[in-house]
Amino acid sequence: MINGEILLLPKQEPGYYNIKNMNKKILGLSIIEALVATVIVGIGFVAVLQMTSFAVTSIDTSGERTKANYIVSMIAEDIIGHRDSDTQSGNRLADELITEGGFNADISNCRPRAILAGNTDTNTDTSGTEVSTIYGKVGTLANTDKAKIVKDRKWRSVFQDNNFVKCKSDQDVKTVRIFKICAWADCLYQNSNITDEGLYLGRVQININDGKKRKYLYFQADYKLKLFDFRTVEPPPAGDDGGDGGGDGTGS
Repeated sequence: MINGEILLLPKQEPGYYNIKNMNKKILGLSIIEALVATVIVGIGFVAVLQMTSFAVTSIDTSGERTKANYIVSMIAEDIIGHRDSDTQSGNRLADELITEGGFNADISNCRPRAILAGNTDTNTDTSGTEVSTIYGKVGTLANTDKAKIVKDRKWRSVFQDNNFVKCKSDQDVKTVRIFKICAWADCLYQNSNITDEGLYLGRVQININDGKKRKYLYFQADYKLKLFDFRTVEPPPAGDDGGDGGGDGTGS
């Protein structure tokens, strides 16, 4: 109240809250503003979905790499633990692996498999529920089977399917190699410091995720000492008839 007059604020003026004034003051959101907000929210959802997809892929890749670590260690233990076992050729296991060029997994039939009866591997799963164990392709072993045959079947059982280490293409190779190193001429890889029969260096390689991820393991597969014969036998002189070799045979 100023000088006896009552002052009214703008919102206290008569007729301020009529429908016409309210429509002018409270306009709400326009279509453009709603579309912009929708786009912003959509971008956020797309980012979250991409992160989820990446997380699932990362978990799958991590699991495959963990399985690859276990399998390469298993193969190294097989070679080291059975290096003195009987082989088909009579040589040590490392020598036989070198002779046969190591091991190459056949990944041309890389898919889930099933055991429907006994040890028969059908590579078909009609019901989609049966999954064989790690020894599903080993089959029945005879008493005459040697170390190389047994290990070859075991490794093929591990690699020739998608149950243990997934393969997406022919880039996902699985190989085992043995390299003999020594100072002698019969060694393909020579090193003058290794004067024994030979140092056998093994390498296991597993590629996963279309060859983008590689797992290598180098290990000492065997070591053979070289036997030297220090005994020397002097051959008899040429033309020696057992006599003293003195005189000229004239008796003088």
